[in-house]
Amino acid sequence: MTDGADPRGPTRFFFRDFLRLAGPFWLHGAQRWYARGWTATIVLLCAAQVALAIRLNLWSADLFDALERRSMDRFLTQIGIFALIVAGAVLSNAFHMVARRRVNLAWRSWLTQRVVGDWMTQARQYQVAQIPGDHDNPDGRIAEDIRIATEYAVDLAHTLLYATLLLVSFIGVLWSLSGWVAVFGLSVPGHLVALSIAYAAMGSTIAFMLGRPLVVATDLRQTREADFRFGLVRARESAEPIALARGEAHERARLATLFDTIAPAWAAQTEGLSRLTGFSAGYITLAPVFPILVATPRFIAGTITLGALMQTAQAFQQVTAALSWPVDNLARIAEWRASVERVLALEEGVRTVRAEAERQGADAIVLDRAPGRGLGARGLCVALPDGTALLSDITLHVEPGERVLVTGDLEAAQALFRVVAGIWPWGQGVVELPPEDMIAAIGERPHLPPGRLQDALAFPEAAANYPAEAVARALAAAGLDSLAQRLDDEADWAGVLGGPELQRMAVARLLLHRPRWIILGETTASFEAEEADAMIRLIGRELPQAGLLLLGRHPGPAAHFTRQLTLRRQAGGEVLLREIHARRQAAAQRPRRRPLPVVDWLRRGYEQRQTW
Repeated sequence: MTDGADPRGPTRFFFRDFLRLAGPFWLHGAQRWYARGWTATIVLLCAAQVALAIRLNLWSADLFDALERRSMDRFLTQIGIFALIVAGAVLSNAFHMVARRRVNLAWRSWLTQRVVGDWMTQARQYQVAQIPGDHDNPDGRIAEDIRIATEYAVDLAHTLLYATLLLVSFIGVLWSLSGWVAVFGLSVPGHLVALSIAYAAMGSTIAFMLGRPLVVATDLRQTREADFRFGLVRARESAEPIALARGEAHERARLATLFDTIAPAWAAQTEGLSRLTGFSAGYITLAPVFPILVATPRFIAGTITLGALMQTAQAFQQVTAALSWPVDNLARIAEWRASVERVLALEEGVRTVRAEAERQGADAIVLDRAPGRGLGARGLCVALPDGTALLSDITLHVEPGERVLVTGDLEAAQALFRVVAGIWPWGQGVVELPPEDMIAAIGERPHLPPGRLQDALAFPEAAANYPAEAVARALAAAGLDSLAQRLDDEADWAGVLGGPELQRMAVARLLLHRPRWIILGETTASFEAEEADAMIRLIGRELPQAGLLLLGRHPGPAAHFTRQLTLRRQAGGEVLLREIHARRQAAAQRPRRRPLPVVDWLRRGYEQRQTW
């Protein structure tokens, strides 16, 4: 495979692919030292937070020992120490938030620029939309999924580091506080560590067992709710036919039946929630008390002080909280994974079309921009994105001042327009093109960036290159006199103007830029026949030396064109690009494999635990 894509799927090596995409920020990015510095700050602040937790644990022992001895001096000393701990916690958490958000923004900014740079270049944003695959809605993937992929990665890494340091630190504290207990005549050390692990494991296991049927019930209820909503939408969309048929009674009965199906699912969900809520209430209530109950016999026996008893309870809770990190963060991990998948899928789609557009040799479309070549094609075969043939053996040449109309099969004409415009890479043969600064290609409607009207019309050149008088003359000549007085108005002109006005804007831009070669793709399709004919005559009169190639629908007569060609689509679905066709077939037949499947399995039981 020439595109370098993994034939086993984009999620075969999930972490490797994510690091390949986002990792260079830390290695080669312009802000790498900035990010490294703030990352080191996050690590240091995380260690400080754990140190404060340990100090708070020791303070708890000292406070309750002071209370046990009824020592006011020691009590007042502990109040002062507690004030310092609180101040340290406030400062460390505040600075940690600042450091984390700065890393988040820098990483997201870099990755956004990289993905947008790969996607929005050389027509890749258009080409990737033509091939099958899980890369739709690139706006959401770039705006939202990149944010989640970077932000959650930093947050999960931080909380995992914190939980690991907390676990390592407090297991040592809890081990030292456990002392030795006799079990069947044997002295066993660290019994509280074993109990904390068992307590966390027991809670997670029971929650998983209770959660699995609840998730099934929740899915069923959501399905029933969706069916009811769809029924209401259908009734709203069919309001007029229902009224004309006097079918209101039947529709009311149908909606009532749909609503009645919600009740069994609701009851099953209620039963599951009651069980899980009862268990969670007991688990949360028992968590701070259980270690006290276990250690109380040693306190009563005088083996440990009251301070050591309270310190043990607090250390026990810290250990169980650290051990619960995977379960507590399961939903966040799943959301992060899904967003990373979506970004990787878009990146893989862009890599695929880039490799297909950069093909060389006889099995590729060659854009020949040699000086003096003019505009045309030699031995051109056009394929659909799946590699099957659409047009074969196209040869044409447009001379300066010549106006050529190409009609026939609409899809074939549109594809040929895109090939000649240089944005359709699927096919074989040679396309002769003049230098880019001498050619203008406009489809059914021109691209008008939001902003001032004068800037939109002059795009892609700077408005300063054209006097306002020249812009106004171009608008007036194209029949847009009313806009000539609004050159400084700002708006989203592509949304403000209608179809015919947009196509007149396209003609006005041609009159302003005065290109030597013009390629139009249904740029007159919104006009009436007389208007379309007038626009072609206007271009011929104002730009007599320009070569014009119009492909697709043209409502007007062909009398003002030098030549007219008719395209006939190749029948039979012959495979033209065998390698691309085989790749598409393999991708369609390959089942989509999600990475980290254990996350999905665990979510089936723990999804409802996030509300604890």
